[in-house]
Amino acid sequence: MISILSRYIARMLLARTLILLAGLGALMVILAFLADGDQVLAASDDVVMPILRYTLLRLPEILAQLIPITAVLATLLTFAELVRHSELTAMYGAGVSKPRLAAAVLPVAVLIALAQLVIEDQAVPRAVGALRAWGIGDYGTSDEAPSAAWLRQGDDIVRIERFDAAGDEVWGVTVFRRDRQGNLIAEIEAPSATVEDGAWILHDATRSSVGSDVVEHQERLRWANDLEPGLLASAIAHPRETPLRRLLQVIRAPGLGTQPRYRYMLWLQERLAAPATTIAMMMVVVALVRPSGGRTAQGWLIAMGVAVGFVCWTFDGLVLAIGDLGLVPPALAAWTPLLVFATTAASIMLHQERRRVARDGRAAQAAILPRASSG
Repeated sequence: MISILSRYIARMLLARTLILLAGLGALMVILAFLADGDQVLAASDDVVMPILRYTLLRLPEILAQLIPITAVLATLLTFAELVRHSELTAMYGAGVSKPRLAAAVLPVAVLIALAQLVIEDQAVPRAVGALRAWGIGDYGTSDEAPSAAWLRQGDDIVRIERFDAAGDEVWGVTVFRRDRQGNLIAEIEAPSATVEDGAWILHDATRSSVGSDVVEHQERLRWANDLEPGLLASAIAHPRETPLRRLLQVIRAPGLGTQPRYRYMLWLQERLAAPATTIAMMMVVVALVRPSGGRTAQGWLIAMGVAVGFVCWTFDGLVLAIGDLGLVPPALAAWTPLLVFATTAASIMLHQERRRVARDGRAAQAAILPRASSG
């Protein structure tokens, strides 16, 4: 019976998750297109293909944001439906405990978490990179203030005006050479650089040293030997838009990146912790379920679940912001919400199970005493 109930709850949860994700995802894509539609249509003479391309590129980031929300909402709606039809009361009467309900939800929760991890780690970086190359909406740069990328490479500071990861070429390169103490010793400027034989070559470069009026000019100047284009693209991009494998490479490269090293560590830990945090939030909803029927219990469950979800997301964002400022260690900032939510869910379930066992024990004693007295 437990297996049948588990499959029943899992089907209900999965169906509601997919429906909510499809509906909310379509709504968010439409709202995003209303904001960026003029640029999308102006970028091409066609109409249908740019819209389809924009939809496909925006969808991964939208889904990554919606998956935790829809997972919690789907769990709420699933158990609210069970409460409404008194099915949950029947399950409790048959001896189904909260841990067994959590076990029934867990396979779908793990599936949702895996989908979240794949989308955040693989789909989002590719889609965001394509949107930045397209220059649409918030991913574009204004003509009045073109953006330049600043990054560290060992002791040096590098400024890059434009980077083409597909073509292995950068434009507007300025390298500020520094000594071990961080003092500027030279400045190298080049209009472009390309990869040749595994090394970056600056073209038409000029070098000026601090304390000297002499400006050296070189047609070809070797810049970096151990900086592949993919690693350079990952170092320039924001850590949340970088796949796990590239994050590890940037962290392991000494002195490389546009951000402090702890931020790369933070987003690496967050990438791993976020799917597990989604599972923990779903378990909190399961822990809050009450086996009483009626619309009042159903409304209480939905209201309580929404309130708890809001508190969870606020707490998660707050801890992540504190970690992004470097006020707490990256691992602590990334994994604290998971530990708090999982501990909360487990504590509520254990407390309710103790009460249920004690109540069943009292009921059994009350049933035995009349028999003993009559005997």
